[in-house]
Amino acid sequence: MAELKQITKCRCLRSKSSYSAFGEYHEDREVLMGSTSTFWCLKTMGKAGPDEHYVHASKCHEGRSCFEAVEE
Repeated sequence: MAELKQITKCRCLRSKSSYSAFGEYHEDREVLMGSTSTFWCLKTMGKAGPDEHYVHASKCHEGRSCFEAVEE
């Protein structure tokens, strides 16, 4: 599979696929499913974040005003 750039997503981003287990290919499958998944924000419980922009795996990352990093 082609190299995919890992992007740190906001901890408040959710989708139905967030709760699925994919085994050792989790990251690859998550990226492929992301384009067709429905996403929502835990802060607003809607399709837009607190900054009033749509939420999506490709949009909810560092640099966005409402971004929150996942604590390790």
